Amino acid sequence: MSTLIPQGVARTLNVVEFYYPEDIALFKPEFARAEQAAYMETGIEDDDIGERMDRGRRALMLQGRSEIGPYQSPMEDGMQHFHEFYRRLMSGHI
Repeated sequence: MSTLIPQGVARTLNVVEFYYPEDIALFKPEFARAEQAAYMETGIEDDDIGERMDRGRRALMLQGRSEIGPYQSPMEDGMQHFHEFYRRLMSGHI
């Protein structure tokens, strides 16, 4: 499980936790280690993407521009619904 916790406008803490069924944790620790290594490899890539996105959003803000891209359906449909909910919540329309 990966939990992203905003620490400021240009800083985010990523807390990563791994949970396994007892039979894997006790009898297949090599599987758990391999899975964790694979996750960390993609985590490094995700971190790079996040930093680039932060720089891009900051550049737009400094230019006084607000631009958003399309959501990629169906993989990002949940994000679209969450953002719509959050905008309603923050505007007091819930």
